[in-house]
Amino acid sequence: HRFRIETVTDDVDTPWGINWLPDGTLLITEKSGDLRLWKEGRLSDPVDGIPDVDALSQAGLFDAVAHPDFATNGWIYLSFADIQTKLTGSRLSLTKIVRGRIAAGKWIDQETIYEGPLDHYRKAGGYHFGSRIVFDREGYLYFSIGDRGAKDHAQDLTRPNGKIHRLFDDGRVPPDNPFVDQPGAVPSIWSFGHRNPQGMDLDPRDGSLWATEHGPRGGDELNFVRPALNFGWPEITYGMNYNGTPITSETAREGMEQPALH
Repeated sequence: HRFRIETVTDDVDTPWGINWLPDGTLLITEKSGDLRLWKEGRLSDPVDGIPDVDALSQAGLFDAVAHPDFATNGWIYLSFADIQTKLTGSRLSLTKIVRGRIAAGKWIDQETIYEGPLDHYRKAGGYHFGSRIVFDREGYLYFSIGDRGAKDHAQDLTRPNGKIHRLFDDGRVPPDNPFVDQPGAVPSIWSFGHRNPQGMDLDPRDGSLWATEHGPRGGDELNFVRPALNFGWPEITYGMNYNGTPITSETAREGMEQPALH
């Protein structure tokens, strides 16, 4: 492929998510917690009223995505590292999904779409929040949450960490989700065994869902995401610890999916 690189703005700090509105406006999230709009060469001031964000380490304001019917309903969805202090008084965080509208430079009408239980929040900052939001052709909402540095949680269906989730656009759980009838399982889970899926999109040819995943050293993955599948982390991986020691001796196991690329 041939590419031409053009700078449209150099006034943003660590842009984390970039998506388009129907009129050509660009939504840009900054890791620090600001949401900005760019159109026809002009970058807005930060939108006022965005939720408080944990921005330590790998945390931040992650994605901003317009509803498929944005032109009629005006909904914009955000994913971010939500801060809680209710359990122990210390700062804890976990990926949260909300939606709201922008009017006159202000964030209004906020509704919570997904919020994990407080006992699943972990120390603020830290690692592996996931973050990406995708709508499929039928209007279902998919989002990712990383393992938050607790790799064994990726295999635990009672926890949201290390999973890709599927909801209706208003946060309700679809009745045909794969684990909705399994006692104790988080009903929004679509697939599991993920480390840190921070890229996700639909194949424009057939609408299939794909995710890129930050693996450990040498273990980055491209995965074809389908319901109920176990993508293996941390039981199988092609990566190793950053100090060169092994995570596991296995790169494949029956009942666990192989990456399309690693």
